[in-house]
Amino acid sequence: METEKSKILIFGGTGYIGKYMVKASIFLGHPTYVYARPITPQTTPSKIDIHKELKSMGVIIVQGELKEHEKIVSVLREVDIVISALAYPQVPDQLEIIDAIKVAGNIKGMSGN
Repeated sequence: METEKSKILIFGGTGYIGKYMVKASIFLGHPTYVYARPITPQTTPSKIDIHKELKSMGVIIVQGELKEHEKIVSVLREVDIVISALAYPQVPDQLEIIDAIKVAGNIKGMSGN
């Protein structure tokens, strides 16, 4: 009997390191979510390509800002594990994620920078 795989949410999953974490999660069979900045007219073509590639692999991409507390809480309630691959300048923003985790109340674990 196969055990159910944990649902994983990766913040920074379209970044340099994060995209590899996402691919590893998918490879291991985990339902994988990415919380990423919204696509705007200023978004680089390479970032748009990463979004398309991850979507084609079955990744659920949630577009939002780290200040969107209720949106983050809503996504957290759908997953089991959170990974932060935020770039160094955004590390203090992990406090927003931690606050949302406390509200969601269902996260089994978090790993971050």
